[in-house]
Amino acid sequence: MQKRNLYIMMSLIVVAVLCASVIIYREQVPVPIVSAIAPPVPIVASAFPAPEKTSYQMKLRLDVANNILYGTTLLNTQNTSGKSMDELWFTAYPNCFQSSDKTPAPLEAYYAGFNQGWLRFSLIKVNGQAVQFTEKGASIQVKPASAIAPEDKIQVKMTWKAQIPRVKYRYGSNNTVYMLGNFYPTLNVFSKDGWHNSYNSVFGDPFCFQSAYYAVSLNIPNAYNMVATGRTVSKTSEDDGRDTYLIEARDARDFSLLVMYDYTEIKEEIKGVTIKCYFPSNHPEIAQQILRKSGQIINYYASQFGSYPYGEFKVAFVPMQGFHGMEYSGLIFLREEFLQVGYEPERSDFILAHEIAHQWWFGLVGNDQLREPWLDEGLANWSAYKYLQDVEGKPIPSGLEYKEGMNLGKELREMYSSQEYYLTAYTGGEAFWFGLEKELGHETVNKVLRRYLADYKNKIATTQDLMDIIKLEAHQDMSGYIYKWFPPKS
Repeated sequence: MQKRNLYIMMSLIVVAVLCASVIIYREQVPVPIVSAIAPPVPIVASAFPAPEKTSYQMKLRLDVANNILYGTTLLNTQNTSGKSMDELWFTAYPNCFQSSDKTPAPLEAYYAGFNQGWLRFSLIKVNGQAVQFTEKGASIQVKPASAIAPEDKIQVKMTWKAQIPRVKYRYGSNNTVYMLGNFYPTLNVFSKDGWHNSYNSVFGDPFCFQSAYYAVSLNIPNAYNMVATGRTVSKTSEDDGRDTYLIEARDARDFSLLVMYDYTEIKEEIKGVTIKCYFPSNHPEIAQQILRKSGQIINYYASQFGSYPYGEFKVAFVPMQGFHGMEYSGLIFLREEFLQVGYEPERSDFILAHEIAHQWWFGLVGNDQLREPWLDEGLANWSAYKYLQDVEGKPIPSGLEYKEGMNLGKELREMYSSQEYYLTAYTGGEAFWFGLEKELGHETVNKVLRRYLADYKNKIATTQDLMDIIKLEAHQDMSGYIYKWFPPKS
């Protein structure tokens, strides 16, 4: 009886808290986005914007007739930079798709001829005051009405719309499939080196973002389905033939969406993680293989580096060109070619393992992909090869020992072709780790990576941070080895 009374009391308290949150939220933003979701669990502080102090609340509506995504964003954070801030910088990746001579997408990916993409703002407010903003390439400069003092809270409200180009790309659409990666205005990182602003690049991932909490309301036609970062909290069918989804994502490096028609979902729980696979309604056998193999790969990485952080992992096959796969928090895109009978199995396994490795090296441990792209790409390649070697018994590619001497310290803008980018960040990056294994042994390298994950989980790490950990775990002078890969800049 006492337990029953206690249960009733606790239930009433929970209901009261949820009702209070509805009232508070409605006073801030006139859209019911996150009233039923608890605030994020605090994590260790990091550079601006600090992940544990940063949340995005977005209300989205997809107009499939005109390929436009309408959005409102309420961003809450705090000035943890230690400095007074008289500007804020955001990434507006859709603006990279405004002209045919600058688009990052291959021109052959435009299946109906070049088609524009962009992101436009009708209103930006900082702490309740409308402010001026300036578009500068892929970045947006926002000038608050007054400087934001250290430790002051920051609230940014944005009303915007994004044109989705008809292009088979990570941001684009193909008839009834909408691939929405990096579609929304995202606050850039500020560190001791200044703002880490995105820019347009025809290769690589020109981004540097902190983890954050996301609560998203998505409204789409009810004939469509969707896949998103995080978990779906609820789905409501509207009278106008549309559905509204409420989605929550904690400690997410980014938030991505796939909206699609006539897709099939299969799922399986493997050691506490629900693996889901989404594909056009054909080739279920291959999709089932990918589903099962994804679970094996996640389990291997968890045993080697540290636990997978989310309750779900999703694989979606999309009509995408320019990339074999793309990583997002808790979600990856793979090209539809993977589903074709006869697609090279070893290549498929490697790409799948590479993209899943990014859940650790990019998702959990972030890095500046503009200034130090080798950090996540090299580790993802090396991790994929280790999975293939240790679990599937595949040999490591020959010739890796001859890659020593490559300069891994190049920024993305210092590389002049996709070939140079892949040779440096991927091939050179993986060779660094294989070389380190020869120097220190596999177990010591794993100690390095476990400490790297523990020290920089949900933060942004640098090459110097990693080198410091290597020196600590090696218990020997590593300057000679490191110099081979990072010669002093002239």
